[in-house]
Amino acid sequence: MSKFFRFLFVGVASLAVNSAFAQTEDDAFFDDLGDVSTEVSSNMPTSGPKDGLEPIEMLNPRADDIFWQKVVYRTIDLREKMNYPLYYPEEAQDGRQSFFTLIFRLIQEGKINVYEYLDTREIFTDEHIVSFKELIDKFEVIHTVKADSLTNDSIIVVDESDVPNRDIVKYYVKEVWYFDKITSTFNARIIAFCPIMVKETDLGIQKFPLFWVPFETLRPFLSQTEVLITDKNNGARPSYDDIFIKRRFSSYIYKESNIYNRNLLEYNMTSEDVRKEQQKVKVLLSNFENDLWEY
Repeated sequence: MSKFFRFLFVGVASLAVNSAFAQTEDDAFFDDLGDVSTEVSSNMPTSGPKDGLEPIEMLNPRADDIFWQKVVYRTIDLREKMNYPLYYPEEAQDGRQSFFTLIFRLIQEGKINVYEYLDTREIFTDEHIVSFKELIDKFEVIHTVKADSLTNDSIIVVDESDVPNRDIVKYYVKEVWYFDKITSTFNARIIAFCPIMVKETDLGIQKFPLFWVPFETLRPFLSQTEVLITDKNNGARPSYDDIFIKRRFSSYIYKESNIYNRNLLEYNMTSEDVRKEQQKVKVLLSNFENDLWEY
């Protein structure tokens, strides 16, 4: 190799290295004040940008291919450590918001419909839609009403500190477990969520189921909302859609589909009886999948 080409090679190599390590003002990890850049830190390679991200694709099997199915109702208790990512932050910050705050703002903006909670059944029809005005009036959410500067329409304003996220400590979850004979797979699919408000009243501490919200209507927004799941790595931030599809939450069964449409507390007298019944349902689901195959 001639001396000229050696110099040319070294120059090109140096340029490539410098380009690889060069930082622009837009992608620098630290900002001008030496703090971690908010925009970059929320879009690190361990989390990735969420804007425009689509929900995880799920197959929709034909009804004729479902060999077996069972509806199960669960309770997610946000006081359990595994479920903290659904509760925190208590007020939206750092590009993150709690699961309930996300739902609350989507209702307020008219992006999703939620449906009346009924004790014995779930009906997702227009007649049972709960409006945002009905919601905040019924559960006494602090708000103000302002007139739109352009249309003069009334606008309901709820400050971040007044979103009743702190009172939402549980969720009901309706899901269906089913076996698809075409793909020979045993799957669970979430149908809907119901936030549970727990408040101190004259009668003591009471719980109030707010409404049912179908999971599928939430998913486009869940996939674009990141969650901080560990204190060990603040850059690891999956989406809410990842959390639920991959079932990274803790829950317990409070009802299964049955002839009498009763929950476990209605036909079990003691907490020990309830736990036994919960275990029975868990074993039923587990054994069904295991019994499908011969070893």
